[in-house]
Amino acid sequence: MRPARRARHLAALLAAGRIAVASMLLALAACSRDAGLTAASSTDDAAAHAGAAGSGAAGAGAGGSAEPAGGAGIGEPPDLAHANLVLISIDTLRADATQMLGGPEGITPALAEFASHAVLFTAARATAPQTAPSHMSVFTGTYPSVHGVENVGHGAGADGSEKLETVPLPSDIPTLAEILAAAGLRCIGRTEGGNLLPAHGFSRGFSDYTFELVGVEEQVTRGLDTLRELTAPGAGRFFLFWHTYQCHAPYVPPASYIERWAPADYDGLMKPRIAELGSKSFKERFNSMKTLFWKDRESFGAEEARYLHGLYLGGVDYADDQLARLFAGMAEQGVFRNSVVVVMSDHGEAFFEHGHWQHEDVHEECLRVPLAIRFPGDWQAGARLATPVGLIDLFPTLLDLLRVDTAAIAEKLPGRVRRSTQSLAADVLAGREPRALPVISEYDATLGGNLDKQVAIEANGMKFIYDEVRGERLPSGGSQQLRYLYDLRKDPGETVNLASQGGPALKAFLAHYAGLQTVRKLEKSATSGQAQTIPDENRGMLEALGYIDAANEPAGSTPNAPENVPANALPKKPAKKPASPPAEELPATSSEEEPSALPKSSPDGALPRSPSRTRSRS
Repeated sequence: MRPARRARHLAALLAAGRIAVASMLLALAACSRDAGLTAASSTDDAAAHAGAAGSGAAGAGAGGSAEPAGGAGIGEPPDLAHANLVLISIDTLRADATQMLGGPEGITPALAEFASHAVLFTAARATAPQTAPSHMSVFTGTYPSVHGVENVGHGAGADGSEKLETVPLPSDIPTLAEILAAAGLRCIGRTEGGNLLPAHGFSRGFSDYTFELVGVEEQVTRGLDTLRELTAPGAGRFFLFWHTYQCHAPYVPPASYIERWAPADYDGLMKPRIAELGSKSFKERFNSMKTLFWKDRESFGAEEARYLHGLYLGGVDYADDQLARLFAGMAEQGVFRNSVVVVMSDHGEAFFEHGHWQHEDVHEECLRVPLAIRFPGDWQAGARLATPVGLIDLFPTLLDLLRVDTAAIAEKLPGRVRRSTQSLAADVLAGREPRALPVISEYDATLGGNLDKQVAIEANGMKFIYDEVRGERLPSGGSQQLRYLYDLRKDPGETVNLASQGGPALKAFLAHYAGLQTVRKLEKSATSGQAQTIPDENRGMLEALGYIDAANEPAGSTPNAPENVPANALPKKPAKKPASPPAEELPATSSEEEPSALPKSSPDGALPRSPSRTRSRS
């Protein structure tokens, strides 16, 4: 493809919102004609695929294998033009904590049963390792560096008092709920708040959006009550977004689950804390997260990691038992007969595998998540797709599955609909592997004095991490830029950093990263999100979550989704430095440096095993 033609094609892709594909072409432009990050043999082939990606259900996924990956796909696929949508988000559930993706046998029978009726993506990755940016990428089809939404940060006011900041979604980026509402669906949100608040823009498009921290048992009850209303005769099409924080820290499941999963031989500092937290309500436990649960966590060692992981698995087990009740109620109400039902998690959880707790980096334990899509009539039930995909792919996929004509409703939307990645609609309906494209994840925490910026790119079984800030500040005031390269095929635990060896794979990733940043800046320049201060009177949710110290006030609930609401804050980081393999300072790269192609293999990059597997359920 000649330079002028390539430039015109890139401009067309940008105008259509196909950002990831356009960035891929930028990287490929610096390569020889037979090199690239995908299976395309040339820039022209990649461009041809880019034109097909995101063009609707009929053209989505062009180039995927024609052979189905398994499942009941005999006959005609279901007509989803009148289907409902249920999106279930289990916050903080890492893939290897589920029995269908390598977890202990018997830990998640309800999720495994759901997956047996669905199409399961075995190598799905979060687009960001934190709640707000990850969900917003699902809701808008844009990357965090474009939509700008972060978990709330702690800043300091002019008088030295604490100031809580958040960046709302730019007003000209439509959300999934806004689009579906414009298409005639009734949109209801039942979340547990935290970083899923109207202050971020999550309530946009929902006629009824709640965000109260209640725990999974009560949340299931509320979800079933809502579904009874939505499935009443004559109620019409609907979109229900249901979310729970049950797997999130602090990990304090009921006592029987602790006995089942936590190491019985642990007798360290966390044991009395868990006993104390066990007497508190779900809200009160979150209120004690900083002051008790994570207190002095810089002193935690391997035994704490082992014990906390056991507690976490107990919470997963408990959440799954409650999900069994949700799924049973959905079946009783006929939801599965006429709805597309998606089960996902927004990110995973770390237990100091790479020097961090919770979810504050882009290593596999924070990115690998479960993702399953169930169709009416159990279409393609049991299919397992191993091609790596990103949660951001859900946005164009769901619009195409539901046959939403965004052009026809454009005048009802606040701006153009973005399609930053490929739609998987045609592939998932066919039960076949989608076209393998680089999967990009971003961690960008800049509010409240935070300076974390990371990008991860997975392609062909290799993974590249560009870390802009995690190193020490340089004397010049600039940031030390670090790079990591892992071969997930041989090193799924990301323990051997190959970046110092250089080579064609590293060069190709650097070229892709450079092109990615160029396109992100172009797309970001078209938006206008700015940081806003959270009013002092809107602090109830933050107190319930334990991120600020103040008097307890009830969390919010907004039947009519007002905009003036509390917002969540980013947990403090551990004092310890990362324990991952040494990274090296990244030299400045030149656009004239010619990269080579990545290896042409594409195995399933397995998630690293968590510390000390506990016993399975009997």
